[in-house]
Amino acid sequence: MVFGGSLSLLDKEGCPPSFENRCSCGMGFSRYDLFRTKKYTVNCTNTGFTSAAMLQDLPNKTEVLIFTGNTIPILPFNVFSNFRLFSDLETIDMSNNHLRFIQGRTFHKVSTVKTLILDHNYLEITDERERPRVFSNFENLERLHLTNAFSESINSSDYLLSLEDIFYESELIYLKILHLEQNEIWTIGDNPKIFCQLPALEQLHLGQNRLIDFDFRIDCLPSLQYIDLEMNIVPRLSGDAMTRLDAVMNDRTGLQIKMSENPFSCDCRSKEFIHWLNTTMVKVVDWQTYTCADGYPESNIGKQLGKVQDLQCPQYHNGKWTKNNGRSDLDSGVYQDEHDDRPHYHGYSSGTIGILSFFLVFTSSLLLAVAYFHRQVIKSTVLPYWNFLTRKIGYTGLSNDETPQEVNV
Repeated sequence: MVFGGSLSLLDKEGCPPSFENRCSCGMGFSRYDLFRTKKYTVNCTNTGFTSAAMLQDLPNKTEVLIFTGNTIPILPFNVFSNFRLFSDLETIDMSNNHLRFIQGRTFHKVSTVKTLILDHNYLEITDERERPRVFSNFENLERLHLTNAFSESINSSDYLLSLEDIFYESELIYLKILHLEQNEIWTIGDNPKIFCQLPALEQLHLGQNRLIDFDFRIDCLPSLQYIDLEMNIVPRLSGDAMTRLDAVMNDRTGLQIKMSENPFSCDCRSKEFIHWLNTTMVKVVDWQTYTCADGYPESNIGKQLGKVQDLQCPQYHNGKWTKNNGRSDLDSGVYQDEHDDRPHYHGYSSGTIGILSFFLVFTSSLLLAVAYFHRQVIKSTVLPYWNFLTRKIGYTGLSNDETPQEVNV
């Protein structure tokens, strides 16, 4: 085994022979600290490895490990040698490796690592055997990147529950930045305390998911300064969300939230939300430039939220839609009051009833036509069964004293 010592044992790229001249090893500026200083970097990008065995020979002086663009579905136990110290290792980038499982004993001797990047993988973390202490040896971890990291075959609500357990077991008490973009997350409300396991968290990135509201707790995160919710599907923040955000401002000097490129709806339901944008102490980054993707009157569509003045909703009354302070859905026939998020159904529209009636008549006519043209076949098939059933009904309908007597021959 090579320990990165003798130059005579290195390949032409400066790496141990087990790296097969596919990687580069040496000093270089690192993008992970914005190219400020040179770091001893082992770079295995798009090298086509199907095994991580060569990482057992990782040079002791490695500061940055880039091991990306390979095909390693399962990382083995002790992926780095358990017999050597990596006291200078600061950054591990294992993104885009088709990773599915990281076992609890995969990482050792990584207590100095501050940045771990696992973006663009297919991680499955809902199996009890695989998930308890995945990050437990990253004792000083400050930045964790999990963008597009999880398998789409598992519902986000399930793996978020598992992720909460992982955070709890791993005790990431120094984690400052967490990236969870592009993970098809619809809601975090099933476990709203998930991020409370990260007491030092300063930045939470949840962009490019499917969130419709801000539905998790942050009162337990005294250091939180920035929340990224851009490019989700938020039409407006709920009253509970706005109250929750305002409440934390009593305990800290500042909080920023970014919600650009969401499909905001500008009708009567958004009055409270737009009023909040104008008055809250929370800094909603560049909210005046956010635009209405939908709204009523229709002239609101495309307007910037900061310029919307007229907020109405239509109401179905006397056979037509009229402007009102209530809310309705023209397509479904669902009406809602401005302050009531529960749907009130007023039945199907006349157009819908007409279409359903037409299909019912058409289907009935078709069945009758088929029966007429095949009447002889139907008769020959059904009649024997009919005779049998009527005989059966006749006998079973008799009372005990009417049971036919046995005839003596």
